[in-house]
Amino acid sequence: MTSKTFSVSIASACAILSTPAFADEIILEDINVTSDLRQISKQDIAASVDVLNSFALQDKGATHFEDVILEIPNVNFSGQSSRPRHIQIRGMGERDEYTGAPNSSVGFMVDGIDFSGIGMTGSLFDVKQVEVLKGSQSTRYGASAIAGLINIQSNDPTETQEGMMEVTAGTQGLAEVGVVLSGPLGDKDNSPLYRLSVQKHKDDGFYENDYLGKDDTNGRDELNLRGKVHFRPTDELKIDVTFMHADLDNGYDAWSLDNTFTTLSDEPGKDTQLTSAGAIKIESTMNPYFTLISNTTISKSDMLYSYDGDWVHPKYYTAYPNYRYVFQNDKEHKTLSQEFRFASTDQSKLFNDTTAWLVGLYGAKLKEKNHTIDNYGADLKSDYDNTKLAMFGQIDYDISEKSLLSFGFRVENQAQEYTNNLNESHDPDETMYGGHISLTHKLNNVTNIYGLISQGYKAGGFNVGLASGTGLDLLQFENETALNYEIGLKRKTATLDTSLSLFYTDRKNPQFDGYSYVGVNYVYYTENFDKATNYGLEADFDWKANDNLNVFGSLGLLKTTVEGQSATGIFTIDGREQPHAPNYQYSLGAQYRSDNGFYGRTSVRGMDEFYFDTVHDSKSDAYAVVDARVGYEAEDWEVYLWGRNLSDERYATRGYFFANEPTYSQEEQYIRLGDGRQIGVTGRYNF
Repeated sequence: MTSKTFSVSIASACAILSTPAFADEIILEDINVTSDLRQISKQDIAASVDVLNSFALQDKGATHFEDVILEIPNVNFSGQSSRPRHIQIRGMGERDEYTGAPNSSVGFMVDGIDFSGIGMTGSLFDVKQVEVLKGSQSTRYGASAIAGLINIQSNDPTETQEGMMEVTAGTQGLAEVGVVLSGPLGDKDNSPLYRLSVQKHKDDGFYENDYLGKDDTNGRDELNLRGKVHFRPTDELKIDVTFMHADLDNGYDAWSLDNTFTTLSDEPGKDTQLTSAGAIKIESTMNPYFTLISNTTISKSDMLYSYDGDWVHPKYYTAYPNYRYVFQNDKEHKTLSQEFRFASTDQSKLFNDTTAWLVGLYGAKLKEKNHTIDNYGADLKSDYDNTKLAMFGQIDYDISEKSLLSFGFRVENQAQEYTNNLNESHDPDETMYGGHISLTHKLNNVTNIYGLISQGYKAGGFNVGLASGTGLDLLQFENETALNYEIGLKRKTATLDTSLSLFYTDRKNPQFDGYSYVGVNYVYYTENFDKATNYGLEADFDWKANDNLNVFGSLGLLKTTVEGQSATGIFTIDGREQPHAPNYQYSLGAQYRSDNGFYGRTSVRGMDEFYFDTVHDSKSDAYAVVDARVGYEAEDWEVYLWGRNLSDERYATRGYFFANEPTYSQEEQYIRLGDGRQIGVTGRYNF
């Protein structure tokens, strides 16, 4: 089936299923988008947004964001690490980060804590919902969300005592155990509520190291702990305290000369992350004229990223017994943030009670220390500080009972400071502006349409470790702005939820990362091209055909271009597609839940080919992956047999085109493979 045929088919299905003839008394659940400033429903928000609630996540069997990321239209990731860390939305986003000066395009939040660029902590165990907002979210989240935002919200404490235990076992040495406890901390009506969840995950990975005789050099060993306490001293004051701890001790041995799951490295790498983080949210309605919301967050992550860069053992090249390259980066990443929001109440609306308002102040401090070494003499120690100060606001004007006009703005200053032991120093300081204007109109009780214009921004920066005499165009890169235009339709009947959005993004001074071979090493850099465009559509539907059967699907179509000459002076791009921006992504599936407890689900997802980078014309192949899940559900327990990638499809999540042998005489394409077939069993008990 071609992408054109598929797009016509899914669009026709959405149109047919939108008719009232399919409606009955079974109601699909309403979902609020918590990452919006006003936390409005998915149906009413003027944006293309995908929301997966706890029921959807459990039905999919998802325990990490990696399990769902490629099912979301126009969302991709770069397999440069053991878990997705570098994410692209609508073709925008980084594919790696080597400079020690993080500058994310996709925001990644967990319980209000910013993990942009280090999103390996995306465990979905005991999660309330996952939200993916596409297009610039700079009004709310500033420069870290020029492409979009991923927001993970864990479950809240409950009024009654409850608990859950989940156990999973599967191929590739998969073993998971998770426990949840929740309830009140006392007998009084206003006693604090708590929730505690802990999960342990372990697997061997899909790669086997033939030289070392091991099957776990690319394995994962992860512990995730979350705790929440909800205080309610009065009806007008609520305090939420969140703590999380993640200990990810993962291997990184994912590259082979023949692009298979068999490696020959003698010094396999590591990809570890030890994170402790906390947040305090205070919400006060004591003043009748505004609601005050204070959000304070703090986090510290110690990370180790290393790999065997030659991919082979010393005996592989008999003529070059000393051929060896090993890379290691130690990172300490700290963040501290404070936000104050003042939101109007019914008593303080403006212009005859037609206009709600909200203003806010935001400050954040990011400190990162890096130490990078290799066996060719590299010994780079760097310190990076980024201080962010921002003011933002939003006005929502009720034109009528059916129409809402919204204005949002954000002014943000970033002051960066970078130094290293090679006497390189940079201290860019710039102020950026973003915002949005949107119009939402209710055609009837079940159908909304919207139009949106938003401007996002991303700070400029610098490249380090380049040769002396490098031109200023490559040593520094300018800030990027993205003007996004979007129209959409959302329709929600008793049994059918559909949405369709069309978007066009005009990027000025677009930033792209690249790499080049210098001496005995590759150098990585970010550069500006002249211009770039990203446009396409996103559509999805969820149809409850009857009491037992759901049919669902999604489609993302994307067309991208980039133009300009590389700052290296080596090549020029004239209208070529952007990297990691496939022309189409789709998913289609069905789920059956019988009255007697039987459960069954099957789905297929697919993706078009895409370029790996701007430096070469190397591409991935298009592919499709089939998953299935069957089980039995009782009142207090359930058990499932499941399979992922049942056809064992081989597909790429990252790729390079370069020479990786001692003579460096022949360049070839090398790819990082996505996960192969995996079979497992999951059991869950609620108490």
